[in-house]
Parts: sequence; C-alpha cells; structure tokens
Amino acid sequence: MKHLIKIPLILLLSTSLTQAQWFLRLSSNVELRTWKLTSKTEKEQKGVSGATISLYKSGSMVSQLTSEANGNFSIDVPADGDFMLVVSYPGCNTKKFSISTVGVPDEVGKDKFKPGFAIGGIIMAKAFPGVDYSALQQPLVKILYFPGGKKFDDDDNHTNQVLGQMVKISESENALISRFTSTNKIGDMALEKGDCPTAKINYEKAKAMIPNEPYPIEQLAKVALCLKEKEELAKKAAEEAAGKDAAAKAAAEKALAEKAAADKALADKAQADKAEAEKTLAEKAAKEKELAAKAEAEKLAKEKAAAEKESADKLAKEKEAAAKAEAEKSAAEKATAEKIAKEKAAAEKVEADKLAKEKSAAEKAEADKLAKEKAIADKADADKLKAEKAAADKMAKEKAIILAKPVKEKTPEQKAEEEKLAKQREGQKNSKEEDEQAMKADAEKKEAARLAKEKARAEKLQKEKEGLEKAKAEDEAEAKAIAEKKEAARITHEKEEEEQRRANEANKKDENKGDAKYKVPQVIGGNKYKEIVMRADGYFKMKRYAEAKTAYQDALKYKPDDVYATGKIAEIEKLLAPK
Repeated sequence: MKHLIKIPLILLLSTSLTQAQWFLRLSSNVELRTWKLTSKTEKEQKGVSGATISLYKSGSMVSQLTSEANGNFSIDVPADGDFMLVVSYPGCNTKKFSISTVGVPDEVGKDKFKPGFAIGGIIMAKAFPGVDYSALQQPLVKILYFPGGKKFDDDDNHTNQVLGQMVKISESENALISRFTSTNKIGDMALEKGDCPTAKINYEKAKAMIPNEPYPIEQLAKVALCLKEKEELAKKAAEEAAGKDAAAKAAAEKALAEKAAADKALADKAQADKAEAEKTLAEKAAKEKELAAKAEAEKLAKEKAAAEKESADKLAKEKEAAAKAEAEKSAAEKATAEKIAKEKAAAEKVEADKLAKEKSAAEKAEADKLAKEKAIADKADADKLKAEKAAADKMAKEKAIILAKPVKEKTPEQKAEEEKLAKQREGQKNSKEEDEQAMKADAEKKEAARLAKEKARAEKLQKEKEGLEKAKAEDEAEAKAIAEKKEAARITHEKEEEEQRRANEANKKDENKGDAKYKVPQVIGGNKYKEIVMRADGYFKMKRYAEAKTAYQDALKYKPDDVYATGKIAEIEKLLAPK
C-alpha cells in the first residue's frame, strides 16, 4: 500500500517540476529623449544602447542586462512569482514595471507554453527642476495573467490611472519649457535692440528656472560684452563732446570779437527781422504739426480697427473649430464609455450565472452525498440488528435445550459454558452502545462540516457582492475624474486661445512699427497634438486598432516627423497584417 502511495506522489512532483520550466518573455525598446532649449524648443528621441534593465524579486536581483544599439531588449521572467522590472539610464528618471507570473493553471502551464508580452516604448529623460516626479515611484504598468484569455496582459485600471499622472508630469514639464524659452526670447529681442540690462534680467531668470541649460549662460556672456561696449562708447562720446564744446566756445568768442563792430549797426534791424521770421516759422510749424498729428491718429485708428477685426475673425474660426473637435471627442468618448459599460454588464451577468450554477451543483452534490452516506449507515444498522437477533435466537435455543434436560447439579463444563454465554451477551450489549455513540458522533461531525461549508459559501458570495460594489464605485470615480480632466482641459484650451490672441495682437503692433524681426513665433498645435495622441492611446489600449491608427495619423498633421506616432502606426500595421 505504501508503494502505491509513493508512485503518484513522485509523478506529481515530476509534473510540477516540468510545469515550472516555462517563463514569460518581456520585450520593449528604450528611447532617450534629449532637449535643446534656446528661445525655441528642439527635441530628439531615438533608441539608446546601454540602458540597464534589472529584474528583482522581493528586493533581490534575479537578472540584469543592457539595451541593444537600437534600444531593444527582451528578458525572461520566471514562473510563479511577483517581480519588479527597473529600467535606468545615467542622468534620467528610473522607470518601474510590476510583473506577476502566479495564477497560471497547471493545465495551461505545461507542454509548449511560451507566453510573451510587449511593453510600449520606454522613454528615458532627465528631470526638470520644480516638477513633481513622485508618481514614478510606483510601477507604470502592472502585468498579470488573465485566465479568461489564457494570456498575460496589463491591468487597464492601473495603466489608465498612471497615464493620467504621466500627463500631469508632461504638462508641468511643457509649462516650464514654455516659460524658459519665452524668457530667453524676450532676452534675445532686448539684446538685438541693444537693451543690455533688460536682456541680462531675462537670461538670469531663465538660468534660475533650469540652471544647467547652456543657452542663457552663453547669452549672459554676450550681455557682458554688450555692457562693456556700451560703457566704452559712452565714455568716448563724453570725451568727444567735451572737446567739441571747448572748440566751439573759442570760435564763437573770436567771431563775436571780429564782428562786434560791424554787427552793432545792424543789430537792431537783424533783431527785428529775426523776431518776425521766428514768429512766421512758429505759426507754420504749429499748423504742420497739427495736420500731421491728425493724419497719424486717423491712420492708427484704421490700422487698429483692421487688426482687431482680423484677430476677432481668426479667434471666432479657431473657437468654432475647437468646439467642433470637442464635440467629436465627446461623442467618441461617450460611445467608448457606453461600449465598455455594456461589455462590463455582460461580463457581470455571465459571472453571476456561473456562480449560481456552481452553487446549485455544489448543493446538489452535497445532498446526494448525504443521502448515500445515510443509506450506507441504515444498511449497516440493519445488518447489525439482524446479526444480533440471530445471536439472541441461538442463545435462546441453547438455553431452552439446557432447561429441557432433567434438573441436576451442573457440571464444571456447564457452568463455564453459562459464564461464557453471559459474557458474550454483556459484550454484545456494550458493543451496541459503543456503535450507537460512534454513529451519533459521526452524524454530528458531518452536520458541523455541512454548516461550515454553507457558512464559507455565504462568505464567498458576500465578498463577491462587495467586490462588484467596489468595482462599481471605482468606475463612478473614474468617470468623475475623466469629466474633471475634460473640464480642466477645456479651461486650459480657452486660456491658451486668449494668450494666442494677445500674442497675435502684439505681433501685429510690432509689424506696424517696422520691428517684425523681434516678433515671438507662436507654437501652434502642441496641445491639439497631445489631445489626439491621448485619444489614440486610449483606442490602442482597447485594441480598437483601426481607430487608433487614424488618430495617430491625425496627430502627424501637427507633428509630421513625430517618432512616437509613426512608431505606433508601424506597430498597429504589424498587428493588423494577415497571419
């Protein structure tokens, strides 16, 4: 019997060892994003080699490798464990990813089970001062096994939550970059006009915003030269003016002395003629000045009216286009939300039906089991009573035979037989009582087990109910967060439109003054690009690849050479290609 037990145990251990040999292969691409910030923004993003990819389990390193020349890497995650993937590169923010390989059924994790998962491109970039990067302390993606599809995938709820935090970080970085470049632009304009003090103030402000950026430091060196040249020119001009004043004074004194006698006779007449001429010239100058001022005022009024009309028309068109885009976006989001709600409701109904069937089957199996056990116990009791009755009948017959014999003194053998029969009767009585007690204890034990199972089943149903309620609350919270985010985006968009309008008016005034070379160029389409990419990423997460591809193509209209959008389009085309 012991050998029979050992054989299946050995087979079980062998099977477990075989099934544990599978691993999850993760693959991705590491890109390095570098900025060149002057009075404008230039960004470069490309695959980078030498990024460190480390796999940890419970704080201990499992394996480590570096990215290839094009930034690609793949790493094998062992089965049946919780791991943390950490990607780092010198001078850049570290990125983390949570991977759980537990929960794979034995019937799945065998034979040629080779699961894989591709993480989207990982972007490494340096940190900007004043930006809150605390969200990067948590995993950007949580990867786990989904029994329904028998595959590994990321947790959508966690990914969407982190995506919102990443958007906030990006917005903070973009706002800082915008302030930095705008401040440098004002400094450039001042330096080009020769206003060295104003240029110095703005370059120092930009340097304080992002201390290690070279552009304001380089420009401050130019400002120092400008200030020095201004100082030297002022000194030279003062010296030349002093020399000219002395020479002019000497010449005047000489001329006065030479002409004093000749001019004395004509002095009165000349004075009178001079007074009359000055009066005539003053009247003429006043009239010309009045006419010129009136003409200039009329010209400025016409130019201002034309500029305001042009700005108002442009603003109205932009608002109309923005409203149309927002309406289309809202409609798409509403359709997406309705689809997700329907799919979730269907899934919840399937799960509820499944639980009801399982509960019914379990209760039926328990009832059948109890009925079989009762039938076996009843049969055993009947067999035992039959045996006891047969023994009693036998004893009664033997006793009747003994009583039928003539009364005489009992022999030792007869006495011993009677004592033996008495002990047998006593033993049968005690055995019956012990059997009854054992059956009673067994019945009580079975009843307690049945009550424990019912209690466990009730607790499981309660937990499932609480889980559904919690999921519903989380969905409502997520919907509220999305609505708040949309409202914030709308306010930000209106604010940017107002800033755009003011900048256009300022540029128009600069053009009227002939200083168009100092106009600050406006970056148009940045926020629109970001909104479209966020929508495209949402479609991609829901595996609505055709819609995602169209959205990424729309984003390229605002940034034609964007690496991220073109990379996502290439990835979608691979997914949609016939296999």
